[in-house]
Amino acid sequence: MRIAFSILFILLIAALVVCQSKARRSNKAIGTAVALLIRALIPPVIGNLIIISSTGKSLSTVGCYIYYLGMDFVMYALLEFSLEYCMIPQRRRKACIAVYVLLGVDIVQLLCNPFFGHAFATEPIMAGGAPYYRLIPYAGQTFHRLVDYGILAAVIVIFTVKMIRSPRTTSERYSVILAAMIITAGWETAYIFSRTPVDRAMIGFGVFGLLVYFLALIYRPMRLLDSMLANMASEMPEALFFFDANGQCIWSNRQGIALAGISPDNYEPVADRLREMFGPYEQWSGAQRELSAGGMTRSYALEKHDVTDDRQRLIGSFLSVRDNTAEQETLQQEIYKATHDSLTALYNRAGYDLLLSSLDLKNTYLLLIDADAFKSVNDNYGHEAGDRVLRKIADTIRRNFRAEDCLCRIGGDEFVVFMAHTGEPQRSLIAARVNGINAELSDTADGLPAISVSVGIAYGGDAADPTQLFDRADRALYETKKRGKCGYTFDRSDNMA
Repeated sequence: MRIAFSILFILLIAALVVCQSKARRSNKAIGTAVALLIRALIPPVIGNLIIISSTGKSLSTVGCYIYYLGMDFVMYALLEFSLEYCMIPQRRRKACIAVYVLLGVDIVQLLCNPFFGHAFATEPIMAGGAPYYRLIPYAGQTFHRLVDYGILAAVIVIFTVKMIRSPRTTSERYSVILAAMIITAGWETAYIFSRTPVDRAMIGFGVFGLLVYFLALIYRPMRLLDSMLANMASEMPEALFFFDANGQCIWSNRQGIALAGISPDNYEPVADRLREMFGPYEQWSGAQRELSAGGMTRSYALEKHDVTDDRQRLIGSFLSVRDNTAEQETLQQEIYKATHDSLTALYNRAGYDLLLSSLDLKNTYLLLIDADAFKSVNDNYGHEAGDRVLRKIADTIRRNFRAEDCLCRIGGDEFVVFMAHTGEPQRSLIAARVNGINAELSDTADGLPAISVSVGIAYGGDAADPTQLFDRADRALYETKKRGKCGYTFDRSDNMA
C-alpha cells in the first residue's frame, strides 16, 4: 500500500512541476499567482512522500519539517492567488500584512522545534509491514494548525463572497475552486483526527493544484461564453441558425425564430422550414433569395459556414440570413439609372451593350430607327419641344411593340428595337408597325410638330457578331434615308420571306 501511494505522489509531483512551469510561462496576468501556488504545493507533497516511504525516524522527521513548512508556503501562495483570482482591490489587501507576520512567526517556531521540542515529535507504528513514524502534536503544532486553518477559512470566505456577488454565468469559476478547497480541507481534517497512517489527503492537495491550473489558465466558463455569445447573436440584425453535424437546428436568435415562424423552445421544424423558404440546404451558401408574402417581396442574402474541430472533422454549421431588401432596391435603382435613358425611360447605350451580350441574335430582328429632320425641331421650336418630341417617339415605339421587345435610345435621336424570339417571317408585321408609328407621329393634336422616322431592319440569322448585325441595319437605314425618309428598308441579306 505504501509503495502504491508513493508512486501516486511521485506522479502528482511530476504533474505539478509541469503545470507550474507552464503557468510561469503563461502570458495571462493570473499566471504568476498560479505558478506560485502550484510551486508551493510541491514541498508538502514531497514531505509526505518522504514520510510514507521512510522507515527511519530521522528521515521521517525531515519529511515532517518539509511538510509543515511547505504548508505555510501553501497558505501564503493560496492567499496571494485568491486575491488575484477574485480581483480584490489593493486597498483591501493591507490586512494581509498581519497574516504574513503570523506565517513568519509559525515558520520560526517550527524551525525552533529541534531545540525546544515544543511543536511535534514522532512515534513509530507498523504500517504495511514496516515502521511508520506518526506525528505527536504539541502546542507549537496546534499554533501551526490554527494559523493555516485560519488563512484557509479567510480564503474560503473570499471565494464565497465573490461567488455570491458574481452573476450566475461567472460564478462557476469561483464555485468549483471553492468546492475543491472545502473538500481538500475536510479530507485533511478527517486525517488529522483519525490519526491513521499515510496522509491520503495530500492527494487532494495535488489534485487541487492541477485543478487551479486548469480553471485559471485553460478552462473557459462555458455558461458565461454561451450567455455572451447568445446575447451578442440576439443583438445582431441577421437571423442566425446553428446546426449540428446532422443538419438539425440546435439554436437560433430571436430574428431567426421570427423569420422561420417557430416556437423559441422547439427548433426541430427549422431545417424543413428553411428548405421550404430558401431551397436545398446545399445551395444556401452565398445565395440570394426573394420571398413574397402579403403582397410584398423581400430579398435575403444567405451565408452558410461549416464548423470543424481541430482534426478538420465537421461538427456543425451556422446560417446567416440577412434582409437586404433595401440594398437590392437601391442596387436595382442604380442599375436602372446606369442602363436607362432619363428622358425616355428606354435602355441607353450601356443598356444596349448589355442586351447585345444576352440576346440570341440568330432569332432577333434589329430595327435601327432615326428621327427625320430632328435638328429642325430643335432649331424652330426649341430644345424643350425637342425633348417632348423624343419622348413622343419613345412612347409611340413602346406602344407599337411587344412588352418583351427591347427598346433603346442609343443617341440623340437614334433608337434601336430588338425583336427577340422571332423565328418566323415578320416582314409584314414589322412593316405595319413602322407605318403605324409614322402615322401617330404625324398627328399634331398634342401641339407638337409632325415628325417621321426612318428605319433600317436586319435579321440576326447568320450574323457572326452584334457589330455585323448593326452594320446591316445601318446600311438598310441609309437606304431608307436615300429614298426620301419616312419609311423602312429590310437588309438585303435578310432572306426571310
